[in-house]
Amino acid sequence: MKHLLKSIWFLAGGCGAVILVASASTALGAPASAIVTGRITVAGPAPFVKPLPVFKNRSFCGPQVVNETLVIGRDGGVKNAVVILRAAERKERIQSGLPVQAILDNQHCAFVPHIQVVPLGSDVVLKNSDPILHTVHARLGRETLFNVGLPRWRQVTKRLDRAGVVRIDCDVLHTWMSAAIIVSDSPFFAVTDEHGAFIVDGLPPGDYELAVWHERLGAKTRRLSMSGDSAVSLDVVYALGEKSR
Repeated sequence: MKHLLKSIWFLAGGCGAVILVASASTALGAPASAIVTGRITVAGPAPFVKPLPVFKNRSFCGPQVVNETLVIGRDGGVKNAVVILRAAERKERIQSGLPVQAILDNQHCAFVPHIQVVPLGSDVVLKNSDPILHTVHARLGRETLFNVGLPRWRQVTKRLDRAGVVRIDCDVLHTWMSAAIIVSDSPFFAVTDEHGAFIVDGLPPGDYELAVWHERLGAKTRRLSMSGDSAVSLDVVYALGEKSR
C-alpha cells in the first residue's frame, strides 16, 4: 500500500524564482532509509553563454575556452549545481562523512573538475597536466586558504578543514580559469550531471534543510521531512528574468 504526498514551493530572489515540486511515497517492506532524487532546470529558453577569451598561452590554450560557469543542456538541465541536505535541528546534526582524497587538475587551461563537493576534513591533490605554469589560488570568502604554483612536475596536497564554498582561480594571467570546491559539513550531497539530475540516498528519518547552490543562479534553501522509508522526487526550476537572458 502506498501513500502519496505532493507539494509545491515557491522561492523568490536571486536570478528569478525557484519552484520546487516534491512527491513522497512510502511502501511496506522498503529499506529503512530515505532517498531524494530530482532535476535542476531552467524555465524557458536557456541564456546564451559566451565562450571566455584567452589572453595568455594562446598557442596552447587556443583563442577561447568554454564557459563552465553556466552549462544548460537542451532539455533545460543545469549541470554543476550542488545539493546538500543537513539535519534541521542542531541537536540532530549528523557529522560530515569520511574524508576523501579529491583531485583538482589543470587540463588544457581549465580546472578539472569545475565543481566538486567533498566532506569536511578531506584532502585535495593539486595537479597540472599542462606543459605550462598554472597556480591554484583558493579563497574562502575573501580569505586566501592557499596559493600554490604548479609547474607540470609539481604535485601538492592540501587539507580542507573548513566548511563552505572554496573558489579557485589561476593567478598567472589565466583570467578565464575558475573552479569551486564545496566543503560539506553534511555527508548527504550531490552534484548535478549534464541533465541536471541528482540523487542523495541513505538519509535517516528526520527533518532536513535542503540547500541548492549554483555559482551563477544562486543559493536556495527549503525544509524536507523524511520518514525512514520515504522516496522524494524533487524538481528545482530556476525562472530566469529578462535581464538574465
